[in-house]
Amino acid sequence: MKLVTLNLWGGRVKEKYKDFFDTYQDIDIWCFQEVFKNKEGDAYVNVKGFEPDFNLESTLAKYLNFHQSEFCQVQENSYGIASFIHKDIKIIDRGETLVARGDWWKIEDGHNRDHHRKLQWLEIEVNGKKLLIVNVHLTHRPEGKSDSDKRLNQSKIIVDFLNMFDCPKILVGDFNLLPNTESIKMIEDSGMKNLIKEHGVTSTRTELYQKPLQFADYVFVSPEIKVKEFKVLPDVVSDHAPVYLDFDL
Repeated sequence: MKLVTLNLWGGRVKEKYKDFFDTYQDIDIWCFQEVFKNKEGDAYVNVKGFEPDFNLESTLAKYLNFHQSEFCQVQENSYGIASFIHKDIKIIDRGETLVARGDWWKIEDGHNRDHHRKLQWLEIEVNGKKLLIVNVHLTHRPEGKSDSDKRLNQSKIIVDFLNMFDCPKILVGDFNLLPNTESIKMIEDSGMKNLIKEHGVTSTRTELYQKPLQFADYVFVSPEIKVKEFKVLPDVVSDHAPVYLDFDL
């Protein structure tokens, strides 16, 4: 079973998608962050020279036509996270959980505001066994990538949620956290293995990201997950790098 998690940067490098998805046709589970769905108007963040795809969820569906699309909105019903599960995989249940409240409705000090943050979860069946997939894009304002009360509470909610499921688990996404934070340690201490740490990954960003602190994306697995291969892919289809996991139960 193969999984890729990728923050798509709102589809700003969409011209490279065809070659990318042609190359990785064998991926069973895709977990995406920063996905637009039928959005009208301007982007939330403008990047000079890189235009977003306001119909990104539909664009992905065209390339991943052998997958089931599951969209989780976090802002204005038109922006969020999404998972694409191969049609041969049975989805037993699905849902979403709020992990951090947003405050973008406050006009003042807008650059320090943030939207709601949610986890998207899918309980699927793999070889007759249940597997929980959790996809997240966690808060990044106003504390940068360091600990804060908001972030610590966010991690507690995630850990409490994972503990409700008595089955193998995979937690992925853009955490907007440095590896040495207590917020990351809380998830590790819950029994989830941090594959970014175990494999010595030093960056999950591409050449399109020019800022320091190259950490953002993580993959955590419960002990039952047998990791066959784990790596950061070299493809530049975002300012985030795709992160690849090949595993068995």
